Amino acid sequence: MKHVTVIGGGGTAIFMAAYLTVQGHQVTVCDQEWHSAKLRAIQAGGNHVDLIGNCGEGHAVIHKITFDVAEALADAEIVLISAMAKRHGDIAAWIAPHLKDGQTVVFSAGNCGSLLLKKELGSKQVVVGEMQGNFGPCRLVDTATITCAFPMGEKPVAAFPAKDNDALVAALSQVYPCRAVKNIFQATLSSPNVAIHLAGTLMNAGNMESRKDFRLYQDGMTPSVAAVIAAVEDERAQVMEAMGYPVVRHIGQIHALMEFPKHPEQAQFRVLAGPTKGVHDRYVVEDAHAGNSLLASLARATGVKTPVVDGLLAIASVLNDEDFYAGGLTLENLGLAGKSADEINAYLETGTL
Repeated sequence: MKHVTVIGGGGTAIFMAAYLTVQGHQVTVCDQEWHSAKLRAIQAGGNHVDLIGNCGEGHAVIHKITFDVAEALADAEIVLISAMAKRHGDIAAWIAPHLKDGQTVVFSAGNCGSLLLKKELGSKQVVVGEMQGNFGPCRLVDTATITCAFPMGEKPVAAFPAKDNDALVAALSQVYPCRAVKNIFQATLSSPNVAIHLAGTLMNAGNMESRKDFRLYQDGMTPSVAAVIAAVEDERAQVMEAMGYPVVRHIGQIHALMEFPKHPEQAQFRVLAGPTKGVHDRYVVEDAHAGNSLLASLARATGVKTPVVDGLLAIASVLNDEDFYAGGLTLENLGLAGKSADEINAYLETGTL
């Protein structure tokens, strides 16, 4: 049994806490007061959460729900952070004073949050890393019931700096199977959400605005949407090749989602709710800010043309009255402007420029 603290108050954080509790770990959940509604509802019910879906069924009684971050982190061996990418800087500043040497902190999904936390930690000997994509595709069904669409499997992870990859895998594998990839940029770019969320949501803007219960993976996967997602994957592949990362593609799953009778294993994934806020949902706001901005920025640095990604970012920015690239996860905003691919990878490996 490991002492795990989950930072976050949304559905994925609750799923993490319930799943790891069922696996036999002692789990504490904590978030900031302004984001406490879902956790307080579970707390009022005695910390009970039911786990259903393809990840297995079980009943969890979460060890502790608190809004005192010092209390939450005091005995933690592993800290898992589940929050929107735009919250990562704030959360890093909130938790850093209470983290101690020997602890391991993992962002899910990462989106380079480990860079921000490392800067806050100073000389503390804390292993910091992140997952490729999220802990699992899950949703709260009601106040205290959560479902996950797929069985749990080995998760790609990376530390910052990547020289800590072995230490990260050694710690995290005590609660969840994982394997290391080259660095956090590879992990961020390889997430399925980079190719699917922004393109799929924007291509379905009219569909979302004209119906009450829109579900992207059930109602929004069409040949035209698949063509745009494939184009994003083609541009991503060029950037990843330029950076020296293995190329990943997820277009096969998009085609499987469209073939209802042929792929019943996708049934629970298809019916996951969302995006629930249309073009203002995290499917747009988070992925434009994070993965797609990083992809576009690395493209510019390596001389790769990404007209489809650039166009999606421009449309997302217009629809949200926000310049996602200017304020996003770019080399400029990470202090890496003007660096070559080799220099960037060396920094991600060693933590020093």
